[in-house]
Amino acid sequence: MVVTDFTQTQLQQRNHALAQLLKWGESFIWIFVLAFYSGAIIGLTFADTAVQESGEGGAFARSLWFFAYGLVLAVCLLRLPYIIRLASFNPLIILCVLWCGLSMIWSIDPGISLRRAIALTMTTFTGLAFAARYDWNEMVQHIAYVALLLCIITIVLVLINPQRGIMQDIHAGAWRGPWVEKNYLGGMMTKCFAVVICAFAMKPKLRWLWGPVGLICFALVVLSTSKTALLSTLACLGLFITLRIFRRFPFLRIIVMFTFIAIITIIVAVLMIDPAWALGLIGKDPTLTGRTDIWVLLMEAVSQKFWLGYGYGVFWMDPLGPSYQIREILQWPVPTAHNGWFDAWLSAGFVIIFLFGLLLTMTVMMALSRIKHGGVETYWVILSTFFFITFSLSESTILQQNDLSWVLFVATTSKLWAREKPYWRPGSVPFVARMGIHRR
Repeated sequence: MVVTDFTQTQLQQRNHALAQLLKWGESFIWIFVLAFYSGAIIGLTFADTAVQESGEGGAFARSLWFFAYGLVLAVCLLRLPYIIRLASFNPLIILCVLWCGLSMIWSIDPGISLRRAIALTMTTFTGLAFAARYDWNEMVQHIAYVALLLCIITIVLVLINPQRGIMQDIHAGAWRGPWVEKNYLGGMMTKCFAVVICAFAMKPKLRWLWGPVGLICFALVVLSTSKTALLSTLACLGLFITLRIFRRFPFLRIIVMFTFIAIITIIVAVLMIDPAWALGLIGKDPTLTGRTDIWVLLMEAVSQKFWLGYGYGVFWMDPLGPSYQIREILQWPVPTAHNGWFDAWLSAGFVIIFLFGLLLTMTVMMALSRIKHGGVETYWVILSTFFFITFSLSESTILQQNDLSWVLFVATTSKLWAREKPYWRPGSVPFVARMGIHRR
């Protein structure tokens, strides 16, 4: 009898150890996959930055993506019903992806549109699977570990190969890490900074880790010399502090709200009165480093295929295609619209702008409602939505295949649409209780 009990205890311990090993293995896979979507692994694999810029890189680069997709499918096979259930709560995001796929019917290059639509489907599936696998806290903590990994990769690359990690010709001395150029590093570290401070808010006992990582992220933003990224980082920090005051000190909420509105009003007023002076303060010209020149020319291209677009992901592919005239006028090989809304419009027309605009509007409303009824996941919900909208104005992040920003947006909006329950730290007093609001 004693031997039997001892054997059962050993069996339980072995099963527990095996379960923990599988859990750690799955976490490692997710961290690797998310880091892969950031572009850092591709940047380390290919010395030619043109490969990263195009997102293609030939058969070998595509095989790497197939490997990443395979990992996601492998860890999610048993959870497929949960993923389908989560997707059913958000039909708009499914419609957006389906419309991009349907654009191959009228695409100027159906083959590329089909291939990229499949990649978009897998990218969206990755976001859904990630959201279905973890709760709010686990999800944010995993993304924060990805941020830590990206910081390590950037610093090690600069130390080992400064010629690759630091820009040499244009913007000499600016850090770019494994990405194409400095703005990519700055934008990625801004997102990493936002994730890390949210991870700290959701799990303060790890302040010894997330505090230094947050400082490293901020330092890398500065070293990238990207002024847009620096302003976005400071805005994220200000928004985080505002939310923290609003939630921890309810009696200050009216003052905080009016202060926030006043600051936004002043910024908008200054930009409207003298935009050249205001942009000059941050080292920008009125064309936003040539972006507005691109956008003016793209208005004509958009008007030619207003409703349906040119097909998903094909407008910039053919050097002799519809982008030829834009590149000829501007006299440089423009790779993208440097604006997510324009690129989405060029890909799938006004229909996709309407569908995604509706999705984003409802997501923002759900995110704001978390300020009143949510838990500590509110920090991530608000900040992630903020930087997605912000970067969509200067980057192609909307419905973008093989892109970390799209994965994180899908994961966050899916949880919001599914009305996943708020996350409260163990032993903490719910915010709604401190406010005297009845919890629903």
